[in-house]
Amino acid sequence: MHRMKQARIAILIAAIVCCSAAVFFALYAGGTGPTPRVGSAARTELILYCAAGVRPAAQALIEAFEANRNVKIRATYAGAGHLLGQIASVEAGDLFMPGAELYVDTAIEKGLALSETKRIVAFFVPVIFVRKGNPHNIASLQDLTRKGLRLGFGDERSCAVGDKTLKILEKNRILYEAVEDNVVYKSGTVNELGVAIKLGNVDAVILWDATGRNFARYGEAVRIPDECNVLSPIPIVVLKSSKHPRIARKFTTFVASEQGRGILADNGYNSPAPQPDAAVEQ
Repeated sequence: MHRMKQARIAILIAAIVCCSAAVFFALYAGGTGPTPRVGSAARTELILYCAAGVRPAAQALIEAFEANRNVKIRATYAGAGHLLGQIASVEAGDLFMPGAELYVDTAIEKGLALSETKRIVAFFVPVIFVRKGNPHNIASLQDLTRKGLRLGFGDERSCAVGDKTLKILEKNRILYEAVEDNVVYKSGTVNELGVAIKLGNVDAVILWDATGRNFARYGEAVRIPDECNVLSPIPIVVLKSSKHPRIARKFTTFVASEQGRGILADNGYNSPAPQPDAAVEQ
């Protein structure tokens, strides 16, 4: 059964990679982009690989950057692990904005991204997100070990919040085996954890504070104390495959600017700078 599950995962990843390659071949080689009007300058197009958990803020940032500029940014949203796989397989695109530094650092190590363009623009804060009214009275990480709870975690192989969840458990000396029987769902993106709460399929999940705000109608956040938490920096970097590196750098500068950080804050993503007693995973 375990081998069958692994095979299904491998097939799924292969399908994603193949689809991604086809899309980018069509985009870059097939000329499927919009045809510029006669007499007008061709519009520059950038491809942004962006973590699903950053989507609302990223869309606002893109709209603000495109205003009064002859630039179009096309974003692909998915789990950071899947995005990194796409970047490595198609070697096309301009920008990478995952939900954790690990993925950008890996892209740099593999020669896929330009290290000097890396910027940290905000911080994700993990929270325990429970069903509205908190019917199981979950108040702490230790409560997640109680028998009978239905938990949803991010898949650590594909999304940043899954990796951070394991680090939070480790920091608080909670063995994964103590919660393993309660984990009934693993997601490929952080947004899917909010959907699981919305549908009532789980009793609690660990997701980003900003993501939880999008599901406030269906659930509520239980704060993890700073000294027990592991924050996740949100980075952005220019890819070596960029056909327009100068304009791509301008976008990273914009996202890190006062205006960009203001847009992040307006969308609930600009978490405060980490306190001395809160660990920031580098």
